[in-house]
Amino acid sequence: MKLTQPQLRALVGETLRSDADLDAFCSDHFPDVCRRFSDGMQRVRKVTLLLEHADHERLTELLLKLSSGGNAAPALDGTLPSAGGGVKVLFMAANPRSTTQLGLGREIRQIEEKIRAVKHRDAVTFVSRWAARPDDLQQALLEEQPHVLHFSGHGTHDERLALEDSEGGIAFVDKGALSDLIGILRDNLQMVVLNACYSEPLAEALTQHVACAVGMHQPIGDLAATEFAASFYRGLGFGRTVDEAFRLGCSALRLHQIPEDHIPRLKVKAGVDATALRLVAPA
Repeated sequence: MKLTQPQLRALVGETLRSDADLDAFCSDHFPDVCRRFSDGMQRVRKVTLLLEHADHERLTELLLKLSSGGNAAPALDGTLPSAGGGVKVLFMAANPRSTTQLGLGREIRQIEEKIRAVKHRDAVTFVSRWAARPDDLQQALLEEQPHVLHFSGHGTHDERLALEDSEGGIAFVDKGALSDLIGILRDNLQMVVLNACYSEPLAEALTQHVACAVGMHQPIGDLAATEFAASFYRGLGFGRTVDEAFRLGCSALRLHQIPEDHIPRLKVKAGVDATALRLVAPA
């Protein structure tokens, strides 16, 4: 099986997640490459040397063997890996008392209705957590190990999400903290959807760790956020690619004459092709 250079780079990133893993892998299998490494050399340079000097067929074979024993990059057939053939979506919502009250109940109800009507409904599990606090993010990711994390709530100009504190007030989570958390607890996680205003930069940052992420370029209205999310998951549940499902979400806004179809943005990890990537394999 022949992979392109970007695909190989992505597979190295997902399979050899730490610098120690990369160094040990090269030492064991490609000592000639390892001898080219120097103290303090950046990881990106080490990966470049590996791709330049290692035999690609052998490298691909070794990486695929490693990835098959754990949670790896998107499968080469374009389907996101999932446990037991199913995909779990973790929906987390926060609406602090001092913020504009959003119709989050309507959003999740509409998403669940769409999922119940899709072709592969038995392959999609939807779990929800409400009044989410920062610590709940850790707890829920550890407990549920989802393939998709969906957050609905408020985002800010300065690249933060507004979660709740123990009294129902605002507890902010910034881009760096969220990215760090996803980097640690990305066990099964392949996609993050941030249905919150100004969340595009956060989505971009998260593609360091996950195959793709959705964020909002500007403020987005309640109705638009709901219609986009519901149609997006409906597309995924029918076995459409991530790119097609995203465009279906935007198309739904135009069909309902909601002039906010330009606000959702799809961000994709380097080496990942969203036009071939599916959450659920078509029958």
